[in-house]
Amino acid sequence: MQPSEAALIRKIVLLPELVESMARTLEPHHLPHYSLDLATAFHWFYENCRVLSNDPADYPTTLARLKLVEAARIVLSRVLHLMGMSAPESM
Repeated sequence: MQPSEAALIRKIVLLPELVESMARTLEPHHLPHYSLDLATAFHWFYENCRVLSNDPADYPTTLARLKLVEAARIVLSRVLHLMGMSAPESM
């Protein structure tokens, strides 16, 4: 696993804890910061990891990275929804 993959996964799994903390402390300003950090982590991942590959040996890696891209899309969409914004529809 590449460091940028691990960083993106760590950022994705933080959302439930962040939402709970914001609800408890009434500090919603952490959400925009999280969304920026998530987008930055995704950018770093996409810049450093080949998501799609034609090599049959890379098929498991391609599937795993596509799932990670989908997870990042879902989480970013939920964050935008929590902030009262809409996300572009996926194709």
